[in-house]
Amino acid sequence: MPKNTASTLKELPPPPPGKSGWPWTEEIQSLPKNTLAHTNLPLISIVTPSYNYGHFIEETIRSVLLQGYPNLEYIIIDGGSTDNTIEIIRKYENYLTYWVSEPDNGQTDAINKGYRYCHGQIFTWLNADDAYLSPYCLQEVSQLYNQGYNFIVGECIYENLTQNQVNIDGFKGKSTPTNFNQYLKFWLGNFLPQPSVFLSKNFADKGFPLDLSLYFVMDYQFFLRVLSQKPKTIWVDQKWVKASLHGDNKTMLPPHQKKAELLEFSKVAIAESSRLPWMARQIIQIDIKDYLMLRELLDRDPSPNFQQVVTLLQNRPTLLRWILVWKILLKSLVGSVAYSKIKSLAQTGK
Repeated sequence: MPKNTASTLKELPPPPPGKSGWPWTEEIQSLPKNTLAHTNLPLISIVTPSYNYGHFIEETIRSVLLQGYPNLEYIIIDGGSTDNTIEIIRKYENYLTYWVSEPDNGQTDAINKGYRYCHGQIFTWLNADDAYLSPYCLQEVSQLYNQGYNFIVGECIYENLTQNQVNIDGFKGKSTPTNFNQYLKFWLGNFLPQPSVFLSKNFADKGFPLDLSLYFVMDYQFFLRVLSQKPKTIWVDQKWVKASLHGDNKTMLPPHQKKAELLEFSKVAIAESSRLPWMARQIIQIDIKDYLMLRELLDRDPSPNFQQVVTLLQNRPTLLRWILVWKILLKSLVGSVAYSKIKSLAQTGK
């Protein structure tokens, strides 16, 4: 199967009826295929893990191919879809570097499989329900890579398709690339927007294989492994990617799965903290245990009373370092109604 392909609307299959705009009926001027002969365009490898996302994957594929980037590897690893996914992939197979559809062990396994076929200087993965929002994304990434950046982050927005509504908002995980020590503190919520992160493959190599035991936070562990190598990072204030929220993806977790996700975060952070010096490792592990206790307090129903909070603080005085524990303590002392009024007054400055 070919690679290094710059695709145009004329070359690609026609879009489904009723589809218009990018990436259906609009395109940009492709970089000439002979550009490779005289320009240093890095090879970009993109992996799309897929399973029964036939409703989304055609937009994903077209948003990659219509980048018009002539030095591209595009790999799709499907887990044996039973909907129309395979039919759609076959429409575009002449423009793919590699694709396969076979049973696997989920998203993490599919990404690991796809990575084995990647030879590019730049790597990213784009899920089958995400799409490039900007047709200039890959060109801009290549320029930044040639400037010496090897951890490149753009902005990602999400399209909320639940309840028959389409709302496009800022991606909640948008953040400036940070250092390894800060990213370990998952409770700060400054998560990198995975679909908008492009990495030098030299750094990505040391992040693979992804841990198959992780269901929710494989990207968190991957980015920690890369950040531990101290790459040169940059965040670009450009909307590069659209992520779809539709109720069936991991981004929209029901309450009963939030705890499982939290435990995965703590497991990964503790494991990766082994890269720190001994004293720093002890501190971060204390922080993680503190945070898990605080979350347990917040999730209790009914809320803990004042004496229960005081008893916990006596048994674990390190919790006193957290502003959150003082809020919990105040709430347990004055009650939820009075606490809400105090909070409202503090926010309005009255």
